[in-house]
Amino acid sequence: MAIDCLDAAYIAIGAKHALDRSVRGYSDMPFEGECSYVRACIDQAPLLARAWEGCNGAFPGVWCYEVAEPFGRAFGKHLLAGGAVDRAGSILEGIVASALKESPA
Repeated sequence: MAIDCLDAAYIAIGAKHALDRSVRGYSDMPFEGECSYVRACIDQAPLLARAWEGCNGAFPGVWCYEVAEPFGRAFGKHLLAGGAVDRAGSILEGIVASALKESPA
């Protein structure tokens, strides 16, 4: 399964947005710096690839804008709050479901 580089990039954009808006300072985050935090987020890119395949490669909107970036933001916020990595799948499912519901078909 190929991982789309744009998925990783937009996950990182969303994660950075979450970090910039976080009430926690960089020194208080539960990671060894920003790179470690962003890596934890983009490590989830294979989940997005599987979700894309689950849509049979057809998505009615712009995947990077409607799924990858919101996932990076939501998952990043979750991690910054001390959440577990194993919640990534359920966070992604909610974002995909919402995007499918809101995207013009």
